[in-house]
Amino acid sequence: EAEAADWMLEFACSCLCRHFIGENEAEFRRWRDVAQALINGFFKIPTHQKKRVYLCQFLIRIAKGKSLELQFENDQRISPLESALSFWTLLEKEEMKLEKLHEDIRRFILIQIVAVHMENRYFKEAAEVLERLLTDSESDKLLRVKLSTVIRNKDPYVPLLESFSYSRLINKIKSYVELFMTENKTNFLIQETTNHVKSEGLGATALQNASVTVSEKSNLETKQRFVLNITLMRDVLGQSL
Repeated sequence: EAEAADWMLEFACSCLCRHFIGENEAEFRRWRDVAQALINGFFKIPTHQKKRVYLCQFLIRIAKGKSLELQFENDQRISPLESALSFWTLLEKEEMKLEKLHEDIRRFILIQIVAVHMENRYFKEAAEVLERLLTDSESDKLLRVKLSTVIRNKDPYVPLLESFSYSRLINKIKSYVELFMTENKTNFLIQETTNHVKSEGLGATALQNASVTVSEKSNLETKQRFVLNITLMRDVLGQSL
């Protein structure tokens, strides 16, 4: 069961990433639920799955970053974006080679946490979250001063916030997710499904096209049967939690 859950989380995370990049909201929500059920089923997160779990939790929160009414943490002050920032911090600790991209995304998230509060006219809350997240250290000082001025002026459409817009944040995160997917191409369930399709002689024409994704290579009937199996497993997991 542990091994199967491992394979399923790997597959669910892959689907979640793909639909985040493709902005397919319906499929993203569906695989969000699968991934969350699998993550909730872990008594302890396996070391080799930490990065995958942190990324899933990060994307789930980023997707709802503008919905201040949603709560992911027990502390009601914590917005979805601030919750996402905590998982981004965990991701940063799991890898060192993308320091520049990490720094850029962290800055974008910090600015957007303030921007989303301001867009909703929550200026007091914006000031409080700034106080909570940015210290008086030299590295934070300049950004803290700039954002304090923006909050004081109560204008959510200043050049600083527009330069670090939510859409640009999403594009930055997509760049990171694409790198993650490139580095994590090995996926047991996808490999086994591909082998099954080949052995059954299904989708032979599509398999000749190397630029097409594995999901597109599969015969429709095979895809539906595979998704049904995953959905059934998800339902079973949900009932057992």
